[in-house]
Amino acid sequence: MENTAAVLSIGDELMLGQVSERNAPWIANALLPLGLMVREFRTVPDNEAEIARAIVELAAHAGVVVCTGGLGPTDDDLTRQALARALGGVPLCVDEEALSFLEQRFAARGMEMPEINARQALCPRGATLIANRLGTAPGIAASVNGSDVFCLPGPPNEMKAMVEESVLPRLTSGARAAVRTLAIHSCGLSESLAATRLGALMDRSANPLVGTTASAAIVSARVRGWGAGASDAAMDAAAAHIAQAWGPYVFGRGEETLAHSLGRALLDRAEKIAVAESCTGGEIGSFLTSAPGSSQWFVGGVIAYANSVKESALGVPSALIEAHGAVSGEVACAMAHGAAERCGVRFGLSTTGIAGPDGGTPTKPVGTVWIGFVDREVPESAQQGMARAFLIPGGRAEVRRRTTALAVQLARLSILGHGDLPLLWETR
Repeated sequence: MENTAAVLSIGDELMLGQVSERNAPWIANALLPLGLMVREFRTVPDNEAEIARAIVELAAHAGVVVCTGGLGPTDDDLTRQALARALGGVPLCVDEEALSFLEQRFAARGMEMPEINARQALCPRGATLIANRLGTAPGIAASVNGSDVFCLPGPPNEMKAMVEESVLPRLTSGARAAVRTLAIHSCGLSESLAATRLGALMDRSANPLVGTTASAAIVSARVRGWGAGASDAAMDAAAAHIAQAWGPYVFGRGEETLAHSLGRALLDRAEKIAVAESCTGGEIGSFLTSAPGSSQWFVGGVIAYANSVKESALGVPSALIEAHGAVSGEVACAMAHGAAERCGVRFGLSTTGIAGPDGGTPTKPVGTVWIGFVDREVPESAQQGMARAFLIPGGRAEVRRRTTALAVQLARLSILGHGDLPLLWETR
C-alpha cells in the first residue's frame, strides 16, 4: 500500500464530458520517480457525500491520494467539507494566516475581498493548508486512515506548482523502490506488427516492462522499470532493443515529436521544406511550426483546397487535374513540386485526398489520400515515383490527423534515405 497512489478528480464538468481531465496523468507521472505507482484514477461529481466516500475508499488501498478540484469559493466547491467528513466529521476552522494572505492578495489588486472568498481559508481540524502562490485556493494535506491525502485546486498551473513545491517534498522521505519510465515513438507500423517485432520484450513478467500504445499513425513503446530493472543499463538495453526492432520507423523518445525529428534531419543537411495541403487544410503547417526553431527549416506553404488554387498558387496544370483527378499521384507530385519551387527550397511535401464524410466514389472511397514528396535535386521526370497512395480509416478528423503524421514521416524517411519503406494503410 505504501508504494501505491490514487488520483481523485472532482467536478460536474468532468462527469458531463464538458472538460477533459488532464491533471490526473500529469500527477501520475510526477509521482513515479518517488516509486509511487498510481493504481486507480477516479472521477466524482461536485457532491459532498460522494467525494468523502471516494477519499475514504481510495485511502484504504493507496498510501497516497491526490485530489484535484472543488476548492474554489462557490457553493459547488465542496472538497473541504468532504475531507472533513472523511476525517470523521471534524469541524472546519478558519486558518487566520490563510485568511490574511487572501485579504492581502485582493488588496494588492486594489480590491476588497468578497466575503465568499473567506471560505477558502477554512481547513478541517487536524489537517494543514498548502500555500498556493498562483491562486486564491490553498490546498489541504491530511492523513486519512494512514494514507497521505492531498487536496489541490483544479487549475493545472496552480496544481502543478503545488505538487512540485509542496507535495513531492513531503513524500520524498519514504524508502521506495525506484521506478523509471521512457517512451520510444514510431510512425508507420501497425501496433500488432510493432508488438510482434518486440517479441519477448513484451512479456508481462519482464522488468523492465514494455507495453505499446497507438494514436493516429504513431505507435509508442512505454517502458517501465523498477528496482534493478530501473538501472541505466537495463533501461538502455530495452531502448536499444526497441530501436533495433523498429528500425527507421523510430523517430524519437519522450516528448520528441515527428516535427522535431524532421527538423533535425533537415538541419543536418542545411535544407528546408515547404508544404502544399489540400485534404489536411493546414494541419501539417500547424504541426511543423509547433516545434521550437522550426523557422530554421520550414519556410511555409499553400493550402490549396480548390482546384483553381492548385493551378494558380502551385502551378498544377489544369490538364493534369482533368486527366487524373485532384486526388491522384500525379497531382500530389505537382503540388509538392510547386510548393518547393515557389518557396525556393529543395524539398516539397503535399497531401490531396478525400477526408469525408462525403465525396467518395467506388474507385476513390473516403479515406483515399495521396502524399507527394519532392526532392528538387532529383530530375523532375523521376518525381512520379515519389507519390504514395493510402486508404486511411476513421472519421474526417482522424483521416486528417493520420494523414498529417504519415506525410511528415514520409518526408523524414525520404530525406534519410528510407523512402521505400512501406507505411501503415498504404495501398501499393
